[in-house]
Amino acid sequence: MNSMATDPTIRDAADADVAAITAIFNQAIPDGTAEWTERLHTDDERAAWMRARLAAQRPVLVAESDGAVVGVASYGDFRDSTLREGFRFVCEHSVYVDREARRRGIAHALMDELEARARSNGLHQMIATIDAENHASIRFHQRRGFVEVGRMPNIGFSFDQWRTMVLLQLDLAATP
Repeated sequence: MNSMATDPTIRDAADADVAAITAIFNQAIPDGTAEWTERLHTDDERAAWMRARLAAQRPVLVAESDGAVVGVASYGDFRDSTLREGFRFVCEHSVYVDREARRRGIAHALMDELEARARSNGLHQMIATIDAENHASIRFHQRRGFVEVGRMPNIGFSFDQWRTMVLLQLDLAATP
């Protein structure tokens, strides 16, 4: 990735982006702190994930820089709002940036658009669930106004290690 790359374009993901999206998600698996799986995703799995998000009217966004997809962000239900309609104004999001494109503001650009979409869709709260060892992601979210609201010790297990989940919450109505 060229350090002189242009500012990213944030746009809705397309079917042609699935391989790049899969590759970006898969970069997060070996470090163990983001995906909580030990198995790489497939393009078919990511395509099905994207179709399900879009069918539920949930955005899947990509950041494109110099013709390459360098980031992906989306949100879905926090809990199942079709079964528990009390959660219909809450979403849980994810944001991933290609390791070669980090520290260029791409995650912030993706989150700006994702938060704007959540607000325009009438959502009230956005939740981040982050591994307690993923200090960079926790700091990133805190800088954006997310507040830690809880920890779930030893709730997940991957790569022979128990994982603690940190829950952070953003009040979409209270932030610009």
